[in-house]
Amino acid sequence: MGQETKTTVSSLGAGTVVWLVLLLCAPSAEANVIRGIGKILSGVLLVPLSTLAGTFSGPPLVGTIAGAFNGTVQGVGLVASGALELANSGVAVAKTVAPYLLPFLL
Repeated sequence: MGQETKTTVSSLGAGTVVWLVLLLCAPSAEANVIRGIGKILSGVLLVPLSTLAGTFSGPPLVGTIAGAFNGTVQGVGLVASGALELANSGVAVAKTVAPYLLPFLL
């Protein structure tokens, strides 16, 4: 049982390193896609995290409301920014791929 846990932890660490290397070495269009997806996921998860942080850092009712409000405002901004990055990277990929696909589609 202990060996399986060590293997799982080491594979998670190796997976994280591979993910970071791919993110840092990826061309700009693919990096924008990854960055856009990351911003969208961060924006969605920011609301409950900010609510919990507000609850534990301040008075329970006021902190919860303030954390939820701040998380919602920042989350909407992150989701919108991520969606724009995905749209822009889609246009960049389409410009690159279109000359090769158009002869087959016509």
